[in-house]
Amino acid sequence: MELDMNPYWLNEDTVKVVEEKYGAKYMGVWCTKTRAGFWNESPVDVFYQPTPDADKGHTHYFGIFYDGTTPMICEASSAFSEPIYGVLTDEDEVLVSRCRHDYRTKNEYMIDGGRDYLRRSAEGDLVRVEVNEDKFEFILENA
Repeated sequence: MELDMNPYWLNEDTVKVVEEKYGAKYMGVWCTKTRAGFWNESPVDVFYQPTPDADKGHTHYFGIFYDGTTPMICEASSAFSEPIYGVLTDEDEVLVSRCRHDYRTKNEYMIDGGRDYLRRSAEGDLVRVEVNEDKFEFILENA
């Protein structure tokens, strides 16, 4: 099983630059939580850093997004603090909705709601996606 890993804010060349500069691995586009504990409306491009500087308050996950034309970096561990749900397509892709209004379709498969709610097509098995460091783990919920 695999996920669509196309960046949202960055292009593929910039992802490579960030990976090299920070010794990080690109993890895809995900929502993080607000300080109040709600899911953000807009996703960030998330990276895994195996050796964060904990003395500076860094964690294994950081996100990059743009505020207008200014690139911003944020702490992004909340992106993986709860399981992610997706729909398994006949092409072995797990189709996920990354934020509240991220309505995704592929052939007869559909998912919407991001992390706030789950609305999906009757087609395709439900898959729970969990993250272990820089690896995604896929668990079929109903086969």
